[in-house]
Amino acid sequence: MALGCLTCSWAQPGGRRGGNFDPKEMVLREKENVITRVDSLSEDQLLLLDGIYDEYATSVVEIRDEARKNRNFREMRPKMQALREEKDLLLKDVLNENQYEAYLALMENQRDRRRRGVQQRRDSVNQQPNG
Repeated sequence: MALGCLTCSWAQPGGRRGGNFDPKEMVLREKENVITRVDSLSEDQLLLLDGIYDEYATSVVEIRDEARKNRNFREMRPKMQALREEKDLLLKDVLNENQYEAYLALMENQRDRRRRGVQQRRDSVNQQPNG
């Protein structure tokens, strides 16, 4: 559910623009989505997921704040990618094969929705008359 919410919020006007982007909320929505969409999570898995996503949220905020401070957003992308890959590996260790496949499908769906939202915003900007 969190992934769907995360994706929807990014696709909505204002969802990620300006100063409205809250990485902790984004991570919380993703975690909630994983918890509701991945079947048969045990109590131990839920505890581990909480820890992984808490650390992930902290790291996302640190990377974003560093990029803002240094005004170097080009370095943010590879750092975020490495952080996501680390999270994926941790989740692969926690989830069984079927659960991990469901998680990967959720992540792919999220990326697709985000891409469509970005493209729609670009299209709408390109269609506005220059005045």
